Amino acid sequence: MADIRRRIRRIRNRIAGLPIPRVFQDRTNPLEVMSEIEVFNRYRFRPHSIIQLVDRAYQSMVRPTSRSNPLPPLLSVLVTLQFLATGTHYIVVGAVHGISPSSVCRAVKGVIKVFAEIGSRTIGFRSDVAAYKAEFYRIAAFPNVVDGAHIRVQAPREYEGDYVNRKGYHSINVQVGS
Repeated sequence: MADIRRRIRRIRNRIAGLPIPRVFQDRTNPLEVMSEIEVFNRYRFRPHSIIQLVDRAYQSMVRPTSRSNPLPPLLSVLVTLQFLATGTHYIVVGAVHGISPSSVCRAVKGVIKVFAEIGSRTIGFRSDVAAYKAEFYRIAAFPNVVDGAHIRVQAPREYEGDYVNRKGYHSINVQVGS
C-alpha cells in the first residue's frame, strides 16, 4: 500500500508543473443552421420570436463566472424552450445541445426565473371584472368575457405561422365566458 501511495505522489509531482489544456466546445447557432419550420417544431417559437425573447431577457441572464465559459443567453433560452415544448428529460435536451444535464437544469431554472420577473412587470390583471367585460364587449362584441379560449381568425399576412394553434387552425387566445 505504501508503494502505491509513493507512485501516486511521484506521478502527481511530475504533472504538477504541466499545464492542463482547456477545451472549449464550438457551439453552432441552431437558428442559423435549421430552417424556420425545424426551429418551430423543436422550440415552438419562430426564430424572430426567440430573438425577441433573448433581447428582452439578455441583461438579466448574463452572469460573469471565473470557472469556465457560461452558457450564452441564446443557448439558455433555446434549452429552456425545448424543455418546455417537449417535456423531455434534461439528459435528452442536453444531448441535443451538447451540454450536461446539470447545465440544462441551471439554464431552465434561470430562464424561467427571468421570464417570470419580466412577466410580473409586463402582464397585469384587472380587478374590476364588470368593466373588463364591458370593454371586451365594446371591442369584439363578445359578452361576459373572463376566461381563455382560442377564437378562429383569418391567417394574418405577417408571421402567419405564429397564429396556428396545436389543433392546426389559425386562432388567437382570448378571454371568454362567465
